[in-house]
Amino acid sequence: MLSDPRRDSTHAGRAVRGSRLLLPLRVFLLAAIAVTVGVALYMSRPWDDPATYGAMTGWLPLAGFMLWAASPLAMLAWSAAAFARVPLAMAVFAAGATAIAITGLHAYAGVAFFEPDAQGGLAFVFVPLVQWGGALCLGGACLWLRRRDTSRR
Repeated sequence: MLSDPRRDSTHAGRAVRGSRLLLPLRVFLLAAIAVTVGVALYMSRPWDDPATYGAMTGWLPLAGFMLWAASPLAMLAWSAAAFARVPLAMAVFAAGATAIAITGLHAYAGVAFFEPDAQGGLAFVFVPLVQWGGALCLGGACLWLRRRDTSRR
């Protein structure tokens, strides 16, 4: 019996439904991670302070903040494949992940370029916290959509 490729999750070795958004979403999120790390480097200016960044003790906290700032976006890029087979869940996930990433980039650009001040680095502490909250809510909603779709079959 032949399976219907529109209902089947794999056809010719690749996912069919909802997966057209997966690669562009992951590329966008990886670019957002690169911009986040670039803005963090720009704001910390390690090239202006050889006394601090001459030893590893200056780079380790900076690397920790960069990992923390990139972690919600990396989790979104990693978990996007979980929703690729359900078109509605993937569309909601892509829209939500894009909104989370753009909001974070807007906050980082605001404190780095438009309104720089001494407390601007705190954005790299609190923006990821808000992004994690949004990512967890988004993941829960998309898991519910995926479960609803699979229970109808």
